[in-house]
Amino acid sequence: MKNRSLLRSRRAILGLDTVKLVIITLLTLVVITIATFLALVSLQNAGIFTASSMAANQTNNIINNITSGATAFYANVPTFFVLLGVVVLILIISIVIVAVTRFAPGAGGRESL
Repeated sequence: MKNRSLLRSRRAILGLDTVKLVIITLLTLVVITIATFLALVSLQNAGIFTASSMAANQTNNIINNITSGATAFYANVPTFFVLLGVVVLILIISIVIVAVTRFAPGAGGRESL
């Protein structure tokens, strides 16, 4: 039990919990986007709108907007991962600095003769 909480706290300190949550959120957004797109395409192909009617044109416009919006958003996903990597790297560096200063002479650690 104690080892499990220690492992969780280490993950939290390193930012791995944040990385996991961001990836889960992005995957959830991908599933929602695909489901919305498939529903709209099914609506368009169902044949319930007459060709070149206002409703058919609006459906086409919505599909085009969702496609271009999703493409623009997911084109920025590598930027999100780079920023997340920088945050994790800063956390790791700060952990190393804290660990080194904790064992430095005169800082409450072991002093050398």
